[in-house]
Amino acid sequence: MMKLLSMTIAAIVLEVCYAHLCMISPPQRGAMGNLNKAGSGDCLLTAPRCGNRPRGMPVMGLQRGQNFTVSIQKNLDHYVKDTPGSFTISIGSERGGTKLDVLATIPDGGEPSLTIYSVNVTIPRDLEMREYIIHSAYITNNPQAPPEFFQCSDVMIHA
Repeated sequence: MMKLLSMTIAAIVLEVCYAHLCMISPPQRGAMGNLNKAGSGDCLLTAPRCGNRPRGMPVMGLQRGQNFTVSIQKNLDHYVKDTPGSFTISIGSERGGTKLDVLATIPDGGEPSLTIYSVNVTIPRDLEMREYIIHSAYITNNPQAPPEFFQCSDVMIHA
């Protein structure tokens, strides 16, 4: 019985040690289930660029120079007062090694789990007409957690 209790407590501690990031708009790749539950597995992606989720069809078209609102959710908080993290919204290619253009940075002010952040961005005018990713990252700056969490959404850029 004591061993079972210890294993249960360890599992809970491990789950709480993860910060999660969900992208709501544009919709993230893969499932969007359980977004109203702190610690959703659909929001736990730590592999760069897109959490190893496969590319899909573009979920929306955007125009060069267009203003657009991106909404993300801090699905599970991992704020540290002495080294607060941040969220970035970028656009670019999915290929690793290619530079992402940062469109916005949002500081992590210690807001609670399930907080939604919305930020207006402008799609760069110099992009070619083709498929890109809108990339969001949660940089935790917390030595007790993975350094970053990622989400991607596939979009098509038009003239």
